[in-house]
Amino acid sequence: MFVIQRYPLIILQVLVVLHYHLPWINASAIPSSRSPKGKQDIAIQNENVTIHYNKYGSGPVIVFQHGFPDKATTWNTFQVDKFADSYTVITPFLRGYPPSGVPDAEEEYTKEKCVSDLLAILDHERTQSATIIGHDVGGAVAQYFAAAHPERVHALIMVNTPVLPVFEYLIEFDKDQQKMAEYTIQYEAYQLGQPKNISSIVKFILNATYRHEIAEYLEQSPIDGMLHFYNENYPGPPYGKNLSTVGLVQNVPSMILWGENDPYFSPKMIDGLQPWFLKGIRLVTVPDAGHWVFRDSPEKVNAEIESFLGLLRKYNTKR
Repeated sequence: MFVIQRYPLIILQVLVVLHYHLPWINASAIPSSRSPKGKQDIAIQNENVTIHYNKYGSGPVIVFQHGFPDKATTWNTFQVDKFADSYTVITPFLRGYPPSGVPDAEEEYTKEKCVSDLLAILDHERTQSATIIGHDVGGAVAQYFAAAHPERVHALIMVNTPVLPVFEYLIEFDKDQQKMAEYTIQYEAYQLGQPKNISSIVKFILNATYRHEIAEYLEQSPIDGMLHFYNENYPGPPYGKNLSTVGLVQNVPSMILWGENDPYFSPKMIDGLQPWFLKGIRLVTVPDAGHWVFRDSPEKVNAEIESFLGLLRKYNTKR
């Protein structure tokens, strides 16, 4: 695994190899989400949709955006307390995920709508620039946001999420990724009132306690809004289309955290990254972790986030 970093005014380009061999963490021993101290529950309106988010700590802003199947409190177990000591931590519930609003229409779940929700949160907090961390679907939203509003992004951190310009090609022309994405065809076909097949949806969450927590959340919540995101943003068959990658080049400092045992995304997702990240890309692979790498190997993930943000502070101070 390679880390390639480029910083303005720094002539030397550094190539570093980071590849972690970690002891396997017993997934059954990892706790489910919990409620850290000092939580603020905040609700705002964005174009008649209620967006709920939780807020902790003080300092520079970090937004942690959850994916699917998941919810905002997924970050409580290992990340919130850690970073709230030095940062303002914001964990939004995506639209479609209660207690945020669940609009009925599929067109309410376009990438533009999701980006506008995140922008509304930053505006409400009067935050000019934030570090945006996103997992899975939340990572896609984070990338769309950073591409549309680079001036509002201090750093972009992607956690086991489709790297959009790479993904656009793989899903259309790579048989391995198409096979791994077959589950999304069922998501896109789902209609309100049909069986949810929750056991199938949550089966790759390694921790049994947390898998049960998310299963209960999905059982108690409508999931049509959650799955509308796939209808609007996830390419499906027939494959073979030449999708545009215009607007998907990132112009902010970026990092990818990647659990190698990901059942949803091909390892080819992290190949050929450099052309798409104009301010450099730092890639960290974790062999003994799955799709929820931030829960499977939290100490390593937290250390890498701290290291990356510390490096940015160091170079920003020198500029």
